[in-house]
Amino acid sequence: MDMVDEITLLIALGTLNLLAMGGLSMWIRRELEDSMEQLDNSLAMALQSTVEKLTGEGAVAFEAPNPIQAALGQVLMSIAQQKMNTVEATITPRGADGTFKGLE
Repeated sequence: MDMVDEITLLIALGTLNLLAMGGLSMWIRRELEDSMEQLDNSLAMALQSTVEKLTGEGAVAFEAPNPIQAALGQVLMSIAQQKMNTVEATITPRGADGTFKGLE
């Protein structure tokens, strides 16, 4: 009879443990959902504030680029493009024994 009481106690404690874990997991899930919603709201407000600053009163209008600066930029870009497409190769001479000699 004593053995049955121990098994019953173990079953009861196991069941209580499962119920406690289920309740804890539901509480954690609810807290995570609330935190995510709060984070979403905070992020949305921050983005809205940033967009308003950039497009509203706080934004400073950008000055149009100077045509001379734009032309100079295009020239520099074309020079850079030509340099990228050009490979400068140098031939290193070999000695009689087949080893490379330094450039003289």
